[in-house]
This record gives sequence, C-alpha cells and structure tokens, in this order.
Amino acid sequence: MIGEETPPGRLERLVLRLPEGSVLRLVFLALLGIAVAMITLDYQTMAGRSAERERLSRTEPLPLRRPSPGDQIRPYLPRTMPVGPDRGEPTLPGYDGPVEGEALAAPMRFFIGPKGEATAMGRIEIGTGEALREFLATPEAAGVETLVLHSPGGSVADAMAMARDLRSQKISTRVPADGYCASACPLVFAGGLTRRAGENSWVGVHQVYAVSGAEPGLPSTVDRSIAEIQATTAECQTLLAEMGVDPALWIKAMQTPSASLYVLTREELLAYRLVRPLPDGPSFVGPPAPTYPQFEPPKTADAAAGGDRPTDARPDGSLL
Repeated sequence: MIGEETPPGRLERLVLRLPEGSVLRLVFLALLGIAVAMITLDYQTMAGRSAERERLSRTEPLPLRRPSPGDQIRPYLPRTMPVGPDRGEPTLPGYDGPVEGEALAAPMRFFIGPKGEATAMGRIEIGTGEALREFLATPEAAGVETLVLHSPGGSVADAMAMARDLRSQKISTRVPADGYCASACPLVFAGGLTRRAGENSWVGVHQVYAVSGAEPGLPSTVDRSIAEIQATTAECQTLLAEMGVDPALWIKAMQTPSASLYVLTREELLAYRLVRPLPDGPSFVGPPAPTYPQFEPPKTADAAAGGDRPTDARPDGSLL
C-alpha cells in the first residue's frame, strides 16, 4: 500500500548519493590495481629466475673482496672463481693455460706435473670419480704423490669417491696459492694423506643441493626430501671423520645457503684439521662412529612368566 514502503537503509542511501557511474569507476580501478600487482609479481619472479640463471651459467670471474674473520660469506658461482686486486693466478703443475672462465667450468681434467705432482682442474661432474681412478691407474701417474686441486665443486657422490681413492693410495692434496676449492671440492681435499692450502687460496663450503637430471651439476627446481638431504649430510660428515677431519666443519656448510659460500679462514682450516702438513698416525681414527641399538619386540607378562600364549597369537607364537 502507498505509504507503507520500507525506507532505504544506510548503505542504500550512501549508494544513491554517489554520482552516476562512480561504482563502475571504483570497480575498474580495483581491477586495474589487481592487474598491476599481478604484473609486478610476475616481473619480480622473472627477474629472480633470470638472476639465478646468470649465477648458474656465468663463467666470467667475479670480482670479490678478500674474506676476513667474521666476513666470510661470499656468492657462489658453480662455473667460475672469485678474483680481486690482491689475488693472482694459481700455478697448476703440468697445466699451462687459462685457470678461469670456460677452463674452470669444463668437466675436471687431470695433468701430470713435475716432482710427483698432478693437477685436477674443473667441475666435478657425475663420472669424475671414475675418471680420477682411471687417471691414477695410468703408467704416467704411477709416481704421483700429490694432487693439486682447482675446482668450483660439483657432484658430492663423486667427490667422496675421489677422497677415498686418494686416501687408499696415500696421495696428498694441495690447494695452490690463489687457488679455488669450493662446494664439493673440500671433500676431495679432505682425502689427502697430507693437506696444504697456499696463500690467498679460497676453500669454502655450503649446503648440499639437488642435481637436475637434465643438466648435471645444476640445482633442481624440485627439492629433494628432507630424509635424502639428511642422509647426504650424514655421509659427508662420516667421510670427514674417516679422513681425520673434524666433522663439525660441516655445520658451517649446513648453515650456508647453496647460493652462497662460507670461506674458511686459515685458523679454521687448521682447527678443523682440513689442513694437515703431516700424516696422521695409525692410532688416529677420528670421532667414534655411532652405534644403533637393536630393539627386541616387547614380551607379554604371560610370556615372560612362561605362561600360555595370548589368545591373539598365531600358532608360531608371533603376535597378530
């Protein structure tokens, strides 16, 4: 009936006061804001991916200031090395060529040098462990007593195999002055019977990361399970203990993201026993290996007292 219409509510009165078309303009501006936010997010994601691709593929040496105690975290580039005004080029026995760029990014190669030394230079790829074994089995390598390392690292499994082969053959390791031994390379370094690091050499560690099946040696976009990462970390610590290196060294690796590198000071190299000018005696076996208890299935009170089997037991006595 006329006169009994419900009066407009507060929200309705507010909308009616708006100029014609204002609601549509507000909706348009809101949609525009959402579109700008999505474009910005996509751009940031693309920029991050581009920077990561650049980090992984760069072979040009990266100028970096020299690490000092308390200032030891540096970017890690898996295919190049750091350079600076106070760094020269390492001298690698048996090798006379570029020590950076594509030469360092290539799969590891081995060269026979004078005075019982050989050089291992380049990335540790899947299969490098077997390549080192074949190299050491050649007649030319029969007199090798020291392996000089210059490597940005790579495959952890191959690095551990290389370390054990070096130790079994009582071959020492050395990182030359101004040399580079990063990522998985310190695991190889640990395998030396004696271990030396020259002036201005960089020996650095970081977290283990997944390996892409399409391109060996590069981080995978799919994270490995926590259990697998923990198992690999335990294997690295076990290797260090076997080689007489303090496995506490690997705490520094676990604390350092894979895109960074923790460069060890001279004092740390000595404290963790990664540098050892003399071979350890036969009595040194490193930290004790863990022992795991064997748990027996619980016994029931009747079984412990020699009574009847429980009613829910199989004929052979095992519980259902």
